[in-house]
Formats: sequence, C-alpha cells, structure tokens
Amino acid sequence: GYTVATVINFALLAKTKRFGAARTFQIAMSLALPFFFQWSLGGFHPSGAVMLWALLSLVASLSFEEARASIRWWILFLALTIFSGFIDKHLTVPATVDEASLGRTFITMNMCTVVSAVFFLTLYLVSARGKAIADLGERNDQLAQSQAALVQSERMAALGQLVAGVAHELNTPLGAIRASVSNLGAAVRHAVFELPELLAGLPPERRRAFMALIAQGGAQSAPMTSREQRQARRALRVELEAAGVSKASMVADTLVDMGVLSLGAHGALLAGESADALVSSAYNLSALQRNSSNIDLAAERAAKIVFALKSYAHPGAADAESTSADLTGSLDTVLTLYHSLIKRGIEVVREYDEAGTVTGRHESLNQVWTNLIHNALQAMGEAGTLHVRVAGDAEAVEVCIADSGGGIPADVLPRIFEPFYTTKASGEGTGLGLSICRDIVSAHGGTIDVAVKEGGTEFTVRLPRAPGEAA
Repeated sequence: GYTVATVINFALLAKTKRFGAARTFQIAMSLALPFFFQWSLGGFHPSGAVMLWALLSLVASLSFEEARASIRWWILFLALTIFSGFIDKHLTVPATVDEASLGRTFITMNMCTVVSAVFFLTLYLVSARGKAIADLGERNDQLAQSQAALVQSERMAALGQLVAGVAHELNTPLGAIRASVSNLGAAVRHAVFELPELLAGLPPERRRAFMALIAQGGAQSAPMTSREQRQARRALRVELEAAGVSKASMVADTLVDMGVLSLGAHGALLAGESADALVSSAYNLSALQRNSSNIDLAAERAAKIVFALKSYAHPGAADAESTSADLTGSLDTVLTLYHSLIKRGIEVVREYDEAGTVTGRHESLNQVWTNLIHNALQAMGEAGTLHVRVAGDAEAVEVCIADSGGGIPADVLPRIFEPFYTTKASGEGTGLGLSICRDIVSAHGGTIDVAVKEGGTEFTVRLPRAPGEAA
C-alpha cells in the first residue's frame, strides 16, 4: 500500500508541480503507516516496535519544511506513540505466516520504497533550491544594476543642477578677460604711437610726477558704487578748478576711473599745459597694469572653477576604489560649484577643526555633500546662513551641514530617508537624494542623522577613521 501510494503521489507531483501537497501527503503516510502496521501485528513486542520507522517522517519534515511545521509532526509522533501504549494490551497477535521468503520480499520492498521516496523528494528539493538560489542571484544582480543606475541618475541630476551655475561662473571671468584684452590693445597702441612724443616735451619734474600718477592708477583700489563715484568726481572737479586745471570735468572723470580721488601731489603735473592729454596717457598706461591684473584674477577664478568641477567628478580614484583624502577639500569643492547660488545672499560659515582625513570612495561621498548642501540652499531660498563644520575624535570624523531655513515638518521628518519620498513638486525631485546619502554613508560604516533646531535643520554625517588615520 505504501509503495502504490508513493508511486501515485509522485505521478501527481510530476503532473501538478504542487510540491507542498505531495510533501505533506508523503510525510503523513510515512508517519501513519508504521503505526497501523504495528497495531496490526499485535503491539510493541510482536512487531519489534516497527513504529520507529515513522522517524523517517520527522527527518523528511526537517528536510522539506520549516521548523514550526516539523515540531507539529514531532508532537503527532509522540501522540501516536502514547496512544499505542494505551491500546497495546487490547491488540491481537495474528497468526504467523510460514513462508519465510514473504517477509524478506516485503522488507526489501519497504526499504527500497522508503529510501527512494526520501531520496527523490530530497533531490526535487535540492534542484528547486538550486534554481531558486540562481534566480535570487540573478534578481540581486538586477537590483544592484538598478541601484547603480539610480545612483548614477541622481548624480547626473545633481551635476545638471550645477551646470547652469558653473556656466555663469565661467562666463564672468571670461567676460573680464575679453574686456581686459580689448583695453590692453588700445593702451598698447597709445604707448607705441603717442607716448614718446608726449614724454619728449616734459621737463624732468613733470615726468617724475607723470610716472607717479601711472603707478597710483595701476594699483588695485576698492570698488566704488555709482553714487560714490559721482561724489568723488564732483569733489575732485572742485579741486581741479581751484588749481586752475583746464578741462577739469574731463580730467576728474579720468582720475576717478584710475582710482585717484584727490589732487594731492599731482598738482604740479596737472597745473601745466596738456593736463588732459597727460591724464589720458597715464590712464592708458596704468590700464596695462590694471588689465593684466584683471586677466590674472579672472584666469585664476576660471581655473579654480574647472579644478572644482574636475575634482567633483573625479576625486582621484575610481568609484570602487577607496583612497585617503580630506573631507574639507571635498566640501570646499562643492561650495565652489554652488558659488552662483551662494553669492545671491547666502552667508557661508566654515568651521574646520581639522582636515577630516578619512579613507573611502570620495566620488560617492561628494554626492552626499552635494545633496546635503543643495537641499540646504533650497531650504533657505536666496538668503540665510549655511554652516559647515568638520570635527572629530580618534575614532571618527563628523561633518555637520546646517541651514537657517524653515526646518522640516514633524510629520515629514520620519520619512525623509525613504526612497522616492519627496515633498517637492512633480518633476523637481526623485525622492532618492537622502536615501542614496544614507546608503553611501552606511556603505562606509558611518551614520547620518538629522536634527530640526530652532531656525533650521542640521544633518550630521559620522564616518569612521581607518587604522592609522589620526585627527
């Protein structure tokens, strides 16, 4: 009966693929039939306690089912054993079969069937588990690829937000360079064609005064507002007229453009003939120095922006490789890229207690600083204070980024790190920024916390130091 039932059960399993039903039926049959066989043979002693064969059902349940289900089969085995003890004295021993070969035949059949049942059920389980593990590995690979794509998408979105500001920041120094180059051309032409003749007619005293005026005009002076320039021109014109300088208004305008705000020691030069021509020549010559300095400053500014952009995209190593670098340098890089937004009315307060040297994937960490600083700037609008602090101890480095915005509402705060959760309008955010920040920080063995304080929000990132990295 066991053999026939097993063959039928396996045939149904092959057709329906319902492993759960086939497993339960096989375990139940393997548990019940030994007890029925023992009762039919007259109890414990006549049967040799054949119910011990039912232990195979417990082994099978441990192989195929959860621990809780196996406990239930064990309880059922104990219950049937106790029941067998109660009815043992009422059982009748049947007559012995004289044919010796019959016992061997049935024992052989029983052993082969039971072992085959356990073997093929285990084989089915192993193959199914192998397929499940392979499917799980494939799903994990797909999830890893999807996560990498989402991280890259968020990184490109952050970079896209920086592009407009970076373009504006580059256009400003480039415009200054173009204007300065144009001015240099005019000044050089004047110096070559007009200056020799002008200097030839000057006495030594006026020539020295002329050179002093050029030196003063070439020096960098503090910029003035339009109102301050108008006031300076009026005051200087009054001085020039009192000194008897011809074309006082024109001379005053040129001197103020040069940064000369009072007559001072230049009276001897300007009181003589051709004062306007001398001032114009001094202006052109001093422009060489001023424009050269402007070009140098503009080129330095443009180089700093390009270096910051390069450092942001490629901080020195591939994303999968960990390197040792200072967090303060990375933070300054991101702040440089956001200069176009910051200069509108944001005050940046840097509090660097140390360089913040840690070992990690700094290309990924740059995305953390970008997201946190960008969120802080958005929270403040066009005015406020951005506080960036780097401190640490022997075990870790802390980076705190705080803003003076309106803070995060209490009902939103518990969900800010959830993927795809955003309070921004449709199309303005993916809801992945802070979730990715948390994953990146966690991958570095660190933590990220948020605190809503009076007048703003503060994010604190704590990153562990590598062995040998001192504060």
